[in-house]
Amino acid sequence: MSRGRWRTVTALVAFLATIVVISTYPVFSQTYDEPAHLAAGMEWLSRGVYLYEAQHPPLPRVAAAIGPYLGGARSLGNSDMFDEGRAILGEGAHYRRMLLLARLGMLPFFGLILAICALWGGRVAGPPGAALATLFAAANPNLLAHAGIAGTDMAPAACVAAAMYAWMRWREQPSPHRAALFGVGMGLATVAKFSALAFLGPMLVLGEALRLLVPRRTSGTTTDRAAVPWRHALIGFAAAIFVVWGFYRFDVGTIWHHRIPVPAPELFHGFRPFLKHATEGHPAFLLGEVSYTGWWYYYLVALAVKSPLPLLALAVVGAVASVRAARDAERWPALVPLVGVVAVLAVSMKSHVDLGIRLMLSVYPFLAVLAARGTVFAWHRAGTRASVMVRRLAVALLLITTITIPVSAWPDYLAYFNPVAGARPERVLVDSNLDWGQDLYRLADTVRARHIDSVRVHYFGSANLRAVGLPNARHLARNERATGWIAASETFLAGIWADTALAWLARRPPVARIGPSMRLYYIPPPGR
Repeated sequence: MSRGRWRTVTALVAFLATIVVISTYPVFSQTYDEPAHLAAGMEWLSRGVYLYEAQHPPLPRVAAAIGPYLGGARSLGNSDMFDEGRAILGEGAHYRRMLLLARLGMLPFFGLILAICALWGGRVAGPPGAALATLFAAANPNLLAHAGIAGTDMAPAACVAAAMYAWMRWREQPSPHRAALFGVGMGLATVAKFSALAFLGPMLVLGEALRLLVPRRTSGTTTDRAAVPWRHALIGFAAAIFVVWGFYRFDVGTIWHHRIPVPAPELFHGFRPFLKHATEGHPAFLLGEVSYTGWWYYYLVALAVKSPLPLLALAVVGAVASVRAARDAERWPALVPLVGVVAVLAVSMKSHVDLGIRLMLSVYPFLAVLAARGTVFAWHRAGTRASVMVRRLAVALLLITTITIPVSAWPDYLAYFNPVAGARPERVLVDSNLDWGQDLYRLADTVRARHIDSVRVHYFGSANLRAVGLPNARHLARNERATGWIAASETFLAGIWADTALAWLARRPPVARIGPSMRLYYIPPPGR
C-alpha cells in the first residue's frame, strides 16, 4: 500500500482501540485505588496543595481529576483520601458519571503510547512498521485495561517510552530543541511515577554504552561518538526541572528536618516512602504461594502468562533482527527497544513489590516496536519459495490472532491471561492481575436477577457498596462464618494480604462466578 494508506490504517487502529477502551467504562465498578487517586488529584486542582500522599507524583492523579473537576466536583475536606474519593464519587448515577469522567483522563497517555509506537515503528520498518507497532500496542489487553482505569500505571508507561524515543532522536542528531524534548520527557516521567526513573536510569546508561560501542555511520564517517554538548544538556535539564516544579505548583519548602530549602518539597518527601516500599516488599501471590518479600522471577512469570503470545513470539524475532541490524549496518538505535525491555525486566526483578503486570507496563511499547520489526523482517526475509510461503503464513496467523485477542477478551482486559496460564489463572496470579475489585456492578446485577434479599461481601476493593447498587449488602467480618449468600474475591480466597479467613469457603463449590474476579456462594443455615 501507499504511505498514505498505511497512515490511514495506523490512525484507524488507534481510533478503534480508544473506542474499545471507552466501551469498558460502564461494565466495571471502581478498582481498589481509583478513589484515592481521584481525591489526591482533586486536592491539587481545587485546593492548590498536594498533601494526601507523596509516594505517588501528581501527573496521573491530576489527569484523573480533571474530568470530575470540570463536571463540578470539588474537594470535600475528608482527612483520609479513600474517604474523600468515595465522597466525591457519590452514589448511583452520580457515581457512574464521576467514575467515567475520571477514567477519561487516562486516554491521553494511551494516545501517547500509540503515537510513540507509530513513530518508532515507522523508523525501524517504514509505514508498515508504524501500523504494526500501533496494532501490537492497541491490541494488548494489559494496555487496554489500564487505559480504562483512573490509576497511576498508564502514565509512566507512556512517559518512559516518550523519554527514550526523545533521547534516541537527540543523540542521533543533537540539537537544542531535541534536548528540550528529552528534558520534557524526563520531567513528565518523574511526575508520572518514581518507578519510571528507576526504569529510565538503566536504559540511558545502557543506551549510551551502546552508542559508544556500536556507532552509526553516516557517509562512511562515525558521527555518534561526540560528547553531549553542554549547552544541550543544560537546556534538557532546565526543561525537566521546569516540568517537575510546575506539576508541584512551583512550591518551595524545606526537607531534612526543615533545614534545607528546596523547590517541590513534596517530590523529595515522596522518595523515601517509595524506596522503603520497594525494598521492604508487599503481600503477593504466585503459583499458589503467598510471600511478603516476593520472588525474583515474579515478573517473568507475569509477563509470560499475561502477555499476548503473538506479541512475545514476534518480539523475539524482532530482537534477533535488531541485533543483526546493529551488527551489519552499525546502527546503535536498532538496539534501543531491546535495551528498554532488558532494563524494565531487570529493575522489576530486583523489586520486592510484586503487585502485578501493571507495574511493568513500560515494557510493552518496546515489545510492540520489536514485534513490528520482527513481523517485517520475517515477511521479507529471503529463502526458498516454500520456506517463504510457510513463514508468511505463520506471520499472517500471528497477526490474525493478535487482532482476535482483544475481541475475544472484551471487556475483561484486566483479567486477561494467555493460554499458558491454563484454565484456572487464579492459581497463578491474583491481585490486580485478575481481581482489583472491578466486578461489583456484575454482582449487583446477579443479586437482582436471583432476587437475593441480602448478601455478605468480602471483596478486594474500597467501594461503598450502596454506591454501586448493593443497598442490602454488608462486608463480611474477618473470620466470620456466615450463612446465606456470600460473595468473595479471588484475591482473598487465595489467602493473600494475610487473609486466611476464607479457607473454609474456598473449599466449597460456588453457586456462580461474578466475572473473573469473584465467586458467589450459598451457605444453608444449620439443620438445612
